[in-house]
Amino acid sequence: MKKKIDPNLLIAIGVLIASFSALFVYMRQASIMSRQTEILLEQTKANAWPRLSVNAHLNWSDKKLETLQVKIHNKGTGPAIIEGVRVLYDGKYVTHWQDLFLKTKIPDSISKSISNKSVNNSVMSANENFYWVQFINDPNLASWMYKNRQKITIEICYKSVFNDYWLLRKEGFDNDTTIQKLGTQECTIPSNEVFKT
Repeated sequence: MKKKIDPNLLIAIGVLIASFSALFVYMRQASIMSRQTEILLEQTKANAWPRLSVNAHLNWSDKKLETLQVKIHNKGTGPAIIEGVRVLYDGKYVTHWQDLFLKTKIPDSISKSISNKSVNNSVMSANENFYWVQFINDPNLASWMYKNRQKITIEICYKSVFNDYWLLRKEGFDNDTTIQKLGTQECTIPSNEVFKT
């Protein structure tokens, strides 16, 4: 005599299989949605990446340097939030322009008058640019700074609106600018080494 299988047991097994199948499908969909969200976030970040550059503009007249201007430009697609600037002369940090002039041992006969803009704790929108410092009042000052350009290093620590950090480094006015993406959640320039203006 064959033993009858309880129909309720069959229904329970079917429901259990259907539940596990639904759970598997849900977990797979959640994984796909999570990956899509990550991709969307990366695309959004890419649309808001700042990319700073530092360049020197020189104006010559009869083979004599008349003016030297240092320009900062945000060539990226999003705002650059500048959190720290460091200027080094011969490997040692300086805290302001007059300190830099002192380290270069500029003669007293040369005027130290400059036009400059504060960069620390500022925000540069996409495609914004400005002259950070201009040696335009005395050709002798422009020539002196140009003569010492290879000993000057400029570093700018900045972040995007998504708190991704970068460190720009330019050694000398003639060399290429290097930009390193930082794996930190803060500016790596110590507060006591920040260039004040």
